[in-house]
This record gives sequence, structure tokens and C-alpha cells, in this order.
Amino acid sequence: MSNTTPKAAGMVTLRYVVMSVLNRLQDYSMKQYMRLMQIGIECFQEDLAMYHIDAGIDVVYLHMSTAKTVALPSDFIDYRKIGYPRNGKLQVITKNDNILLPRVFDDTGEYVGNLTYSGVAIGAGELSGIVFYQDHYRNGQFVGGLYGVPGGVDISSFRIDKENRQIIFSDDTPRSEVVMEYVTNGLKTDGSSLIPREVVPALRNYILWQKDECDPRVAYNAKERLKREYDQSIEALRSFENMFTAQEYRQMVYSTYTQSPKR
Repeated sequence: MSNTTPKAAGMVTLRYVVMSVLNRLQDYSMKQYMRLMQIGIECFQEDLAMYHIDAGIDVVYLHMSTAKTVALPSDFIDYRKIGYPRNGKLQVITKNDNILLPRVFDDTGEYVGNLTYSGVAIGAGELSGIVFYQDHYRNGQFVGGLYGVPGGVDISSFRIDKENRQIIFSDDTPRSEVVMEYVTNGLKTDGSSLIPREVVPALRNYILWQKDECDPRVAYNAKERLKREYDQSIEALRSFENMFTAQEYRQMVYSTYTQSPKR
């Protein structure tokens, strides 16, 4: 097919999905637009992005303070991997919840503030393989194939302090730029956020379901039908996300055959 032939975009806006729902409802008054938009945002943030697709993954470059801490992004939900530059490579380090949180308490046990202390850490694991980061953009430039060496070769580690929205690093971690891949809510409230086209059926079915879920005038069997349609679209989405090509299958079979015991 010619590259000059117009094609549908692989990404659509959340507004597109909400307008698709309104069209199916034959509602062109826009009175329900903001309500349905909020339902769509909640579905994408709290279900699709976190459990079913990688669209809610982002990479951020952070600068470590003198107290060996970095502030978490405002849209941070959970981390995927954290690393720092070391000898020209990216060293991915391990989470360690034994690092002491920098808390200060008075004589009565009342919390009064934080110390500029990064705690004590332990090391674990052995070096094996590499860890790839999600493809992303940095300063407007596409970054693909970014990888890091797994942790365990030294005693550097970190701990997430969600209460104070920061990451605390062990004293053994060198003060440098920190590269973090994390789960983000990833949406703008005006509906202009771009989302993958493959999530449209699931997102649309979720909005149609939740629109009636809390309405006592809607029959229970009608609500159950909408829920089943959403569950079916989720299964189709997960099958799409996990689908592999014939070439990938052949490589898997070949690697298994070449590693089998020889007679």
C-alpha cells in the first residue's frame, strides 16, 4: 500500500472515545459529556494503564539531592525500575525496605520532621542479563533500547517514601542522575490525551457499563450484560497485548531445541 494513502491514526484522544459513546446513545446534547469523560479517565488510570497495557509507563530523569533523595513525579503511581549511570552504563539497583526513613520524633513520640539521612543498605543478587527501559522521549528526542545492568554487584539500593513523595537512596549510592521507569496516570482532564486505538472497545464498554451501574432504574440483568461485554473486551485486549508473531514462535522453538541435551 502506498505511503501517501491516508490511514487512520494508531492513537486517538479520550474525547474520541467519549464522543463515540454519546453517538451510540444518540445523545447529541453534550449534557453527559463531563460525567462520561470522568468515568473514562478513571477506567484508563485505575484499570487499563496499570493492569492491561503499557500505555501508562513513562521514564523520567531525576537529579539526586545532597541528602541522597529525589522527589517523585506528581503523576507517580508505582516504580518499574530505577538506575543510575556507572562506568558508562546504567546500573539498575534494588529496592530495600530496610533503609531507615529520615524521620524525627520528639520525646513524646510525635512526628516533627525529616532528617537529611539516607539510611543503611544491604546488597543481594548476582549479575545476569540486562534490563530494558520503556521507549520514551527525552527533550523531544526519541530514546529506544535504553538498558541497564541489574543490581547486586554493590550494596547500593533505594526505598520509596510515598508519604513524603520521595525516593531515599543508601549512602553507598553515588550522587548522580537517576533514571526511573514508572507507572503514571498519564491523562489530561480535558480529554486531549492520546491513547492506543486497541483500548477503545474496552474503554467504551466500561463507560457504557458504569453509566448505568449506579442507576437504580436500570435492571440488574442489563447491568450484568454490560459488565460481561466489558470483561470480553478486556480478554480480547489482553490477547492482543500478548500476541506473538510466527518469527518469535520459531525463535522460541529453536532456542529450546538448541539448548536440549545432546545424545
